[in-house]
Amino acid sequence: MYFDLRPKTRLKDFYDREEELKELRRGIEEKDPLILVLGLRRYGKTSLVLTCLEEYKIPYVYLNCRLLPSLGPISPKDLALLLAESFNKFLKRREKYFKRIKELLEKIEEISVAGFEIRVKASKAGYQTVVEIIESINELDEHIVVVIDEAQELRRLARYRFDSLLAYIYDHLSNITVVLTGSEIGLLYKLIRKGDPEAPLYGRAYHEIILKPLTKEQSKDFLIKGFKQKDLDPPDWFIEAAVEKLDGVIGWLSYLGYYASRQRKFSQKIIEEVLQEASKIALAELERFLALRPLARKRYITLLKEIALLEKASWSKLYKLTQAEIGKIPKPTFNQLLRKLLEANFITKENSKYKITDPVLQYALKHITSH
Repeated sequence: MYFDLRPKTRLKDFYDREEELKELRRGIEEKDPLILVLGLRRYGKTSLVLTCLEEYKIPYVYLNCRLLPSLGPISPKDLALLLAESFNKFLKRREKYFKRIKELLEKIEEISVAGFEIRVKASKAGYQTVVEIIESINELDEHIVVVIDEAQELRRLARYRFDSLLAYIYDHLSNITVVLTGSEIGLLYKLIRKGDPEAPLYGRAYHEIILKPLTKEQSKDFLIKGFKQKDLDPPDWFIEAAVEKLDGVIGWLSYLGYYASRQRKFSQKIIEEVLQEASKIALAELERFLALRPLARKRYITLLKEIALLEKASWSKLYKLTQAEIGKIPKPTFNQLLRKLLEANFITKENSKYKITDPVLQYALKHITSH
């Protein structure tokens, strides 16, 4: 269904990403070692990947990096446990592999096999455990896709560069394609050290698929078709107002469609209620970012609020207004604040003007005084 808020895994329920689906499928079938699926929050990255893998019956292991600890460094144990849990889900879907994988994994000291499940001995887990599990996947003698969702979280790995593991897989494990998704595109590029001549991945080709927001007409079409599935016929003004507020972000359009369908009525109040509820989600995501930067919290919030209120603002205007609000800020420090927000995709820069990327976050920053 169009307004199903879970990641979609059926082509007939997937909207308007036919070209991207073909591109992803082609990359996987050609056994590209590394594929990046990039796009801002709620642009449908996870849905795109899972739809492709499920519809075409491609075996895959799925790691959701949002399940890793949200604060501080990520330990070897954290990553090993997430990989083991993800691998167990894979084995439940593909029981035919279990006998073979059991023989491989029983040789690894840090892993035990009980029934139809592998377990990591947390006290002994390290990055070598991760490597050995990945190597075991490669030994299955079938092409397997390893999906690492919101991979930019792995920048926080303690005492280890994840791009080194990616380079090892790229060079030596020919039965594996790694698909990285990322909504904080600048941070994901930092993870793989894009453009760095000294990075392990430098000089190795990889495929990028970049998702864009829906156009205004696509957004309208998405809502109209979704409501039709629910036997509902919203007035034109409601569709226009919804698209104006949510600006082509398919995740927020789905949220509105789901909410309005449950209410079975259309009003300005419904749109406002959706914006208020969605604002809580957007602010919680911002909070994850701020929690890692407590000393600069006030500066980030002030800067974001100024951008939200102005809607589009030049560097000089923002610098002047932010200093007027919280006092003197050295220019290098101010530029660093902007750079971090750009890397995390909370803001974008167009024609020398800065703006909030997510329309719901912009609404929240304008209206919710507690932040």
